[in-house]
Amino acid sequence: PLLQFISSLNSHGYICNGSISSLGRILGGRTSRPGRWPWQCSLQSEPSGHICGCVLIAKRWVLTVAHSVWKVVFGISNLDHPSGFMQTRLVKTIILHPRYNRAVVDYDISIVELDEDINETSYVRPVCLPSKDQLVRPDTYCYITGWGHMGNKSKMNISGRLGKTMLCAGYESGTGDSGGPLVCEQPAGRWTLFGLTSWGSVCFSKVLGPGVYSNVSHFIEWIERQIYIHTFLLN
Repeated sequence: PLLQFISSLNSHGYICNGSISSLGRILGGRTSRPGRWPWQCSLQSEPSGHICGCVLIAKRWVLTVAHSVWKVVFGISNLDHPSGFMQTRLVKTIILHPRYNRAVVDYDISIVELDEDINETSYVRPVCLPSKDQLVRPDTYCYITGWGHMGNKSKMNISGRLGKTMLCAGYESGTGDSGGPLVCEQPAGRWTLFGLTSWGSVCFSKVLGPGVYSNVSHFIEWIERQIYIHTFLLN
């Protein structure tokens, strides 16, 4: 059934489009231009606004950590100046991982079903997902994005792992970036989601400010199963 489900997703345009224009030189903390990271989204509440980050994985499905979820906003690079590229969707369903442990922040992942599909554009489109337990070479350079410090993004070096459910990487995201994506460029320019910003500054690293990320490749089967159940069995 899962293989048929994946085929069905692909036939309905739910394949990732994980490609972006040339990055050029990127330094931490610089504001990103619109469309640079089209899968990045913002979880928001009223009246507080931005609470934490999220990442689009299909037209109606978003990943984030287990302790965030309100309404979901796409296509914005500057929270203070929303653009005409912005799309907003309400949350229909929140699926927390059943083994989420708030005390130690383990299994820190949740799936969010939107109330309707997003309209895929150059500014809003899904990221690619890794295969089950796919590894990234220890010296791979990846990127984290979010709005902790007005579009904070940092080039980072994956330096280790904390068990199967977590990744340890070289930079901690800014405040407010919990749930945001850690993406790595794969062959053929496919940007793939390997982590969700979870918690910070506990890994041993010579690089300032290491952070811990939920290891997305460990959860692939759970993600596929839950989307299948909520798409075909419960709706």
